[in-house]
Amino acid sequence: PLELSMTMAQHTEVVVPAMPEDGFVPFRCRRRRPHRGEDATSGSGAGEGSWAPKWRKVATPPDSGSPDFAEFDRVVRGMLNRISTENARLLLPLEPHLRAAETGDCAPWWAARCAALMLNHYIQVIHTSRCARGLAMRSTDNVLPEYLDAVAPLLARSPRLVMALVAWVARLLKWYDLCWPSSRLLLLAAREPREKAQLPSYSLGRLPAEVIKGRILTFLLPPLLPTSASSQDLGVPAALCSCWSDPDGQKDVVAVLAHLLLFTPAAAFPRLSACALAMADAALQQDTAGEEKIYLAAAVVVSVSQRLQKYLVGASPLLRAEDDLAHLALPQLHQVQQDLECVTHLERDLSLAAADARNQRNLSFFVYSRVLAASEHVNRAREQYKRLFVPT
Repeated sequence: PLELSMTMAQHTEVVVPAMPEDGFVPFRCRRRRPHRGEDATSGSGAGEGSWAPKWRKVATPPDSGSPDFAEFDRVVRGMLNRISTENARLLLPLEPHLRAAETGDCAPWWAARCAALMLNHYIQVIHTSRCARGLAMRSTDNVLPEYLDAVAPLLARSPRLVMALVAWVARLLKWYDLCWPSSRLLLLAAREPREKAQLPSYSLGRLPAEVIKGRILTFLLPPLLPTSASSQDLGVPAALCSCWSDPDGQKDVVAVLAHLLLFTPAAAFPRLSACALAMADAALQQDTAGEEKIYLAAAVVVSVSQRLQKYLVGASPLLRAEDDLAHLALPQLHQVQQDLECVTHLERDLSLAAADARNQRNLSFFVYSRVLAASEHVNRAREQYKRLFVPT
């Protein structure tokens, strides 16, 4: 109802999916990297050592009345088209004051705008490298992992930028629509007119309205973006509005999410994985999970399972070492156990949804292969966990 929509708008910030234009330069067409022994700021890389002044120049918030992000977008596009693992420390705005810092992290408008340009850039990388859609792995044909390695220092230092990336992915994959039924139920409970003592003990209406709106609802809704930085129609790519919104184009968005889960730095993985797992769970909770939702859930389960396997392999030597080394791996074990339980639950729901879709002949072989891969990787992660932590 319109009244409920207006009520929800008062507690959440509406986001218009307007992505800034990205002057994409294919990876192999970028500038030559410095040879060994060559100064990174000389030759073809000249000027890369002076990016701190550029970031300082665009760190001032635009005028709220008529914001203009053209200069900021130009600097971010330039960074994305030049960055590599060798020059990342020179190009990235790693210091908080270079990112219009607020309370130690970048400002919301800065994160929203930068994340939009980054995501648009990475989607085009996937679109020009079709093999990367099916397999999120390092190879000569897949350059996206190297892009993510280059920006890893920035993602590790800016949780707000990570959440902005998730917010844009959620908007493109329509996660807001998946959450609306639960959000509507909570808003109705918060407006319950009857006396709380008259309500059943299991009723959500017995909870204070401020608890429902201020705490519970924020955990169900996807991350939000500031309207001032995300609703400006400044050269929106036509491909993003058309190709990336159809079922086939959304597979590219899912592929970028899978790469982020696999190759994001360890400091950013908990926030990213929590949102991705929630998105996959919401997709599978629909009455009829279509092929797009099954593919999204399968991609998330595969990527998180692979990440857990990687951690368990790396933690094995520490856990088998002396006590003074074993404690280094213990703080993350609880998180690993929770993630493993979550992907195991999702894998069961995913298998059931895929079986129903196959019975109705609504599942392609490509998507079904991702479902089989999800089951295989979850089983591998469970076996590795049992070998390390379950006594025989």
